[in-house]
Amino acid sequence: MGDARGYSLIEFLVATLIFGLVATAVAQTIILTQRFRGVSANWLRATQLASERIEAVRAGVLIDEESESGIFRRETSLSGVAGHPGLTRVDVSVSWRDTEPKRFILSTLVRR
Repeated sequence: MGDARGYSLIEFLVATLIFGLVATAVAQTIILTQRFRGVSANWLRATQLASERIEAVRAGVLIDEESESGIFRRETSLSGVAGHPGLTRVDVSVSWRDTEPKRFILSTLVRR
C-alpha cells in the first residue's frame, strides 16, 4: 500500500468542493459586475440628457419643459435670478427607474 499512486476519493471530493466554491464566487462577481455596469450606464445617459438640454437652452433653442427618451423622463425649469436681470437659472431633472426610482438634477446659470 505504500506504493499507491494517484488521488484518493477524499482528495478528489475536497478538490471538487474547492473548485465549486471558487466557480460560484466568480459567477457571482460576473453577475454583480454586469448589474453595476447597467446602473452606471443609466447614470451616464441621465447626465448626457441633462447636459444636452442645458446646451440647447444656452444655444437659445426652444424646448419642451418635459420630454421622455426611452426609460428616462426629462424636465426643465427656467427661472430668473433675483437682482441679476441678465441671468437665468436652468434646472434639468432626469428621472428613471431601474431597481428603484432614480433622479439626477443638473443646474446652471445662463446669460441671456
